[in-house]
Amino acid sequence: MTGVLPIGLEEATKTVQAILAGGKEYVGVMKLHGEVNHDKIIKVFKEFTGEIFQRPPLRSSVKRRIRTRTIYYASVLEVDGRNVLFKVGCQSGTYIRKLIHDIGEVLGVGAHMAELRRTRAGPYTEDENLVRLQDLADAQAYYRERGDETWLRRAVLPVETSVRLLP
Repeated sequence: MTGVLPIGLEEATKTVQAILAGGKEYVGVMKLHGEVNHDKIIKVFKEFTGEIFQRPPLRSSVKRRIRTRTIYYASVLEVDGRNVLFKVGCQSGTYIRKLIHDIGEVLGVGAHMAELRRTRAGPYTEDENLVRLQDLADAQAYYRERGDETWLRRAVLPVETSVRLLP
């Protein structure tokens, strides 16, 4: 998986757990194990919105008891043969790989997740807040060489940005 992963420094580490407890958004590719009508795929994705029951996968750090998770939206962006590009907005703790498996079961052909990218975690999105690790390393090197923290300040956001969506 690639994408948005908020990281806290020093005192800001205390906010990371709260940030990660917020909703998340993913874009991914589901690989179907058989042919399925395009309209049926869209219909089944819509059925997986709202509260769903989910059992964590075998390889999981939590107890494998059934729990409810909320899927805020699940949409099909594109279908190319057996590859389905999708977007899902969900409650923290939702297993997307398991969700895709379950959608494949309802479709009657089985499916697995081929690719996944987290595009939002809490208030942070790929579009407005993304800093690659290479950008951060370059900013740190620039600071060490010249003592200028301008690039570091662009890469490291103040902790206050993590609470900007709160009422």
